[in-house]
Amino acid sequence: MQALEMARAQLQWPKEDSPGRARPRRKRAQRPDFTRAGRRLNVLFVGTERGNEFRAAMRLVCQGHDVMAINPRVTSTARRFRSAGGKFVRARIEDLPPGCCGFDLICENYPYPSGRHYVPARPFALARLSRLTPGGRWILVTESPRYVSLLKAVGDYDDDVRARFRSMLTALPVDEAPSSSYPRVDTRFRLTFQRCR
Repeated sequence: MQALEMARAQLQWPKEDSPGRARPRRKRAQRPDFTRAGRRLNVLFVGTERGNEFRAAMRLVCQGHDVMAINPRVTSTARRFRSAGGKFVRARIEDLPPGCCGFDLICENYPYPSGRHYVPARPFALARLSRLTPGGRWILVTESPRYVSLLKAVGDYDDDVRARFRSMLTALPVDEAPSSSYPRVDTRFRLTFQRCR
């Protein structure tokens, strides 16, 4: 015990202007905590492809939440997620039966509704919003200012949607957004819809 006290007394911290002083670390971007303490949530990850999405889903599974990941493509990462105990369904959200279940949280990163799977903004949004429980949130991250503007307009100008949901659009620096292999742009966007009733 005495040796420990002597070692502490001899320990010298570098001075502010000392060349040996370590530079302060940049704070890591704080990821929002989407879960409410003490309540088991029903969570849906839409279009899940990347490892970081499956890790986030598995983290929620380990916290005791009921989590499902869906994608029309089954990747090796999806197979690993399923073999680790995750629930993966090969489907698009539009293919899920309308009354299959309500979700407290729907997470979707970098949707790509184009080509033969193109879905106009209103049906795209309604397929997700119709599956939210009261108080539930759909959180979408995208690099496309055009598409996020179309989706936000659904929340702002569609009377049925505006009566039941609140929406918030936020620009995110790239280092605060989920990682992506899409072309580097300076800004990503997070659009959140929350069901009010």
